Amino acid sequence: MGADLVEQFATRVATGLEHHLQDTVDLVERTPQRHFKLHLHEGHSIEARAVIMATGVRAQRLFVDGESEFFLRGLSYSAISHAPLFAGRDVAIIAGGDRAVAAARILAPLANHIYYIIARPQRIGDLEAAEETLSDPKISVFRGWEMQQVVGDAFVTGIDLVGISGEVRHVPVDGVFVQFGLLPNNGAVRNLVQLDADGHIIVDENCATSTPGLFAAGDVTTVCAEQFVVSLGEGAKAALAAWRYLAEPGA
Repeated sequence: MGADLVEQFATRVATGLEHHLQDTVDLVERTPQRHFKLHLHEGHSIEARAVIMATGVRAQRLFVDGESEFFLRGLSYSAISHAPLFAGRDVAIIAGGDRAVAAARILAPLANHIYYIIARPQRIGDLEAAEETLSDPKISVFRGWEMQQVVGDAFVTGIDLVGISGEVRHVPVDGVFVQFGLLPNNGAVRNLVQLDADGHIIVDENCATSTPGLFAAGDVTTVCAEQFVVSLGEGAKAALAAWRYLAEPGA
């Protein structure tokens, strides 16, 4: 399981690496020598000849009652990762953009029924294709409703919605997928690299960014797959690319 592998890596980093700083990088700057200065949250700074950004993404949350309580107990932020766990069950998708439509496509062959709540409309690239997906008889679309809370006992048993008229409706479901667009953690290098429209760091096939010596890997980049094994491979590519960069004369 991806989570188990992540835990193994975290343990290795925390206990087995000689040079490991448990701090947060607030800002990366380019020096006159074309190196990098990393400003740390606790007030210190370090310099490096090359940098690999592997800061990932963060989910846009609902901030409603029950959301934190039922995370990974029926509530997920990634249909790509967890859809197979809800085969034959009733589920809800909370969102309204491309990522939510993709979740509907993933879940449609698996779930018994899907309640698609457009709680926060976002950009949709192909509106015609999205409407075709949402016309599936297994999908009930809710427009003009907002999430009020996620309810359950040991696991999710339903959601409560409130309409524009103030009407409250309870929808029994076994799973809730919060599928707003992901937010890349690009703040430290936002002024150094080119970003796409969604804020992902643009990289080439070698994980190189628009700034020489600055590499990026994983979901913070345009190679965003929400799968640990993909990010793992991209991290290996970035490390090799950084090594080659440092081996070049004058780097």
